[in-house]
Amino acid sequence: MYGVTFLSSFLLFATLQLLCDAFPSWDLSIQRPLNPHEATTSIKGTRQALKDAGIIPDVLDDFEPSVSILLSYPSKHKSVTLGNKIKPKAVASQPIFDIFASDTTPTRTVKDNATYTLVLTDPDATSRADPVKAQMCHWVATNITKQHDADISGGFEHLLSLAFDKSSGGSGIHELMPYVPPSPPPKTGYHRYVFVILAPATDADPPKDLKRPKDRPHWGYGKVGAGVREWAEENDLVAVGANFFYSQNKKQ
Repeated sequence: MYGVTFLSSFLLFATLQLLCDAFPSWDLSIQRPLNPHEATTSIKGTRQALKDAGIIPDVLDDFEPSVSILLSYPSKHKSVTLGNKIKPKAVASQPIFDIFASDTTPTRTVKDNATYTLVLTDPDATSRADPVKAQMCHWVATNITKQHDADISGGFEHLLSLAFDKSSGGSGIHELMPYVPPSPPPKTGYHRYVFVILAPATDADPPKDLKRPKDRPHWGYGKVGAGVREWAEENDLVAVGANFFYSQNKKQ
C-alpha cells in the first residue's frame, strides 16, 4: 500500500514537472539564484572568470567587480554561474536577477539614487573563431534602482531583486533594447553570452539619459568587435559587475 502511494505521488509530481516545462507559467516554484554565500563566491571569482573566458579584454576592459549579479531562468530552472553551459531553449524569456554588494563596495555604486543598467551581449557572432558580426546586442534594461528595504547578511547587502514582468513595465525597468533570446547559429560552436551591470561613471543627479543603441549588430557602431565597451563610454557608464554563460546550437 505504501509503495503504491509513493509511486502514485512520484508519478503525479513527474507529470506536474513535465507540465511546468511545457507551460512555464505553471512553474511549481520560481527558482531564485540568490543567497549571500553564492554572492560571495561570485563576486570573488568574477574577474578571474572573465579573464579566463577572454571576456576581459574582448568585451570589457579590466576592472574590479564591486557587485555580484546572480541570474536565473526559472522556466527551465537554470542559473547563470560564471561560465556554465545552457541550452538555447532554456533562455527564451528574460531572466530574473539579484544584485548583491559587499560592505567594501564603493559608495557610488550602492547609494540610494544609484541607477543600474543591465546589458546582454554576444561577442561571438557569427562564431568565436570568426566574430565578423561581433558584438550582438541582446538586451539593454535600465532604470534599475536600489530597493530601500535591502537585506544585509554575511557582509553582503541585497540591493535588488527582480522578476521581470512586461505587463507591469518590469517594476519600473525600461527596456532600451527588448530582450532577444540567444540563438547561436548551427555549426558555430559555443557562444559567450555576457551580462554586464553598468553604473554611472559620475554622480550626476539626475543621471544622464541613455542613448538607445542604433542597431543590434555591432551595437550600431558598424565596427567588428565594437559593443558594450563603446556604448558604455558614450553614455558615461562603467562596469561594476558581470556574469556569463555558454550556449550552442545542437547542430554542430
